[in-house]
Amino acid sequence: MATKLHIDNWINRAEPDYYTMFIKAWIPLNAWYYTEFTTKSDTVAIEKLCGTKNKIRNRIESLLINDDSASKLFKSNLAKLHSYLENRTVNNYGEKVSFKNIKLSDRFPSPVTDADKSKNIYKAIPHKTNGFRVVIITSQNKTLMDKTFNPYDVNNFLLDNQYIALPNKKIKEKIKKCFEEINPNNPIDITTNSKIKSEFILLDNSIKFKNDTELIAQSIIQILYTLRCLLFHGELDPTEINQPLYEYGYNILKELIKELK
Repeated sequence: MATKLHIDNWINRAEPDYYTMFIKAWIPLNAWYYTEFTTKSDTVAIEKLCGTKNKIRNRIESLLINDDSASKLFKSNLAKLHSYLENRTVNNYGEKVSFKNIKLSDRFPSPVTDADKSKNIYKAIPHKTNGFRVVIITSQNKTLMDKTFNPYDVNNFLLDNQYIALPNKKIKEKIKKCFEEINPNNPIDITTNSKIKSEFILLDNSIKFKNDTELIAQSIIQILYTLRCLLFHGELDPTEINQPLYEYGYNILKELIKELK
């Protein structure tokens, strides 16, 4: 005769193990990108997965812009994953895993331009090969600063003679802020509160991501890879409370690997 303990154990066994299911779904993706990108390095493969047009990235972008049942379910799971990460603290190497804190190795910062009440113009111009240039031009068209730093280095910037010689603290703070904004290591926040429909993709009734399907796709791949690493390296405690994290991750991954058949 079955005991209550036996029954309880079988009930527990009947529950899906999303940790295992996530790993099983990752394996075909792992095998595919090793072949697709001719590398045995996960880091290199993920960079290529994020940085090039391919089956997985294309599928994510398609799911984001379409409105069929698969797309709706995908966006719903993406919204749930985002909400879970925001409501709980999941760390990777001491940093919170979040769609508001995405670091992409192949993502390069955009130029920054600002001005002040005196009509001075401040520019910070990043370039992949030439370096990180800062320029200050006064309203009288006089150049107060024009210097390029390669590689990017805030300390070198603060110690630069042109920066030190700037006439006042406000000008220094303005150009420093511009320089900090083009830091290639800055994390990216792909969420938005914009009310302009053309500026966001609505995942559910309240969660909006910026209307940049390429950036969202890259961010999803990076988050899924982080979840994979947390499991494979034993850094995450596989408790019941953490199961939803891998449930939503699995549901997203399951839809994507269909593209590999």
